[in-house]
Amino acid sequence: MPGKPGHSSCRSSRAGRRLKTYPGAHLSEVLNAKLTGNNKENGVSRRRVVAGVAWSLPVIATAIAAPAAAASGISATTALVGQASPITFLSSTGTGTGTNQPGTGPTGFQIQNAGAPFTGVITGTVNIKPTGSVTAGAGIQSMSTATLTPASPAYTAAFEYNATFVYAGGMTSGQNLNFPMTFQYQRLNGSPSKTTFNYTLTITLRLPDGTDRILTGALTVAY
Repeated sequence: MPGKPGHSSCRSSRAGRRLKTYPGAHLSEVLNAKLTGNNKENGVSRRRVVAGVAWSLPVIATAIAAPAAAASGISATTALVGQASPITFLSSTGTGTGTNQPGTGPTGFQIQNAGAPFTGVITGTVNIKPTGSVTAGAGIQSMSTATLTPASPAYTAAFEYNATFVYAGGMTSGQNLNFPMTFQYQRLNGSPSKTTFNYTLTITLRLPDGTDRILTGALTVAY
């Protein structure tokens, strides 16, 4: 009948106008309408249209926060000085004649700054622990350059020594910073004679960037 083709054309025209009239229509509605009208005519598959839209849409990336790395510009190394050197252990009850004992150990330790200058506090701990059967302790009498706590050595019931120290001067580029140490032995009533006691020495340094340097050595005291 003559009126039917025109009626169909009119409906197609109104469908096109409806798509343009509603800009807020969902993307799926637009795609479905276009595919219904053009799928047979143009031979365009739904899969190809969806793929094209996917490539054209902006990509929203999700950023995953990574843990912040330690801000470290410090390139420093540490070392014991004069390990196993002959040293004198001062008596905990005085330094008069006949009160000192011979032994071996380091004469101090050193920090070598091979990088840029830095400021801030350097802190550290010292542990001196007996090895084997020991009936008296060994500790640090003094540490030049740093402030040692406690100022007077204290020992546990197992003859172990612990202390902390602080240095707040910073370091220049290429500087070698020395920390000379002197040691003492724990003088007790009935301290043994003609025997040697052995100890492990551990010094842990914490630099201003939060990194640690650990030094290990040994001490001997000859009674």
